[in-house]
Amino acid sequence: MAKLFISFALSVLLTYTLASLAHTQQVLSGLLQLGVLIPMADRIAMSAGDWVGLYLYLAVIAIGLLIAFCVMALLGRVLPVPEMPLYAVGGALAMFVILFSMRELGSLTPIAGARGALGMSLQCLAGAVGGALFGLRLPVKVASHSGSK
Repeated sequence: MAKLFISFALSVLLTYTLASLAHTQQVLSGLLQLGVLIPMADRIAMSAGDWVGLYLYLAVIAIGLLIAFCVMALLGRVLPVPEMPLYAVGGALAMFVILFSMRELGSLTPIAGARGALGMSLQCLAGAVGGALFGLRLPVKVASHSGSK
């Protein structure tokens, strides 16, 4: 059970870190398109600031991944799919549902870096990577043979 919790926590942290970085860089890219010059030190500081400041997004991602991974675990019982791709799809879908729901409930997503197609794709990719990590860290299923001891 401890390994499962650690795997989940690492998955959430990886997803959040990648999603936060993608968000920040998407916002900074918009500023660059307006001709604003942003030194590397400022990019790093803004990335770190968003990682700390988007803590509510971390909580939402944790809840979304928990739901998605539970659904994927149930699907994995009936579909002969390896864990890594199964949970990668679950992570990507979780991020899509999170961001789509935010936009539909509030008419604008608070994650500015996810407002365009590229930004949404990067957020979903963050979820896929986090889900893949979770799937890779699960114990390998051993096929049981009837009659063998």
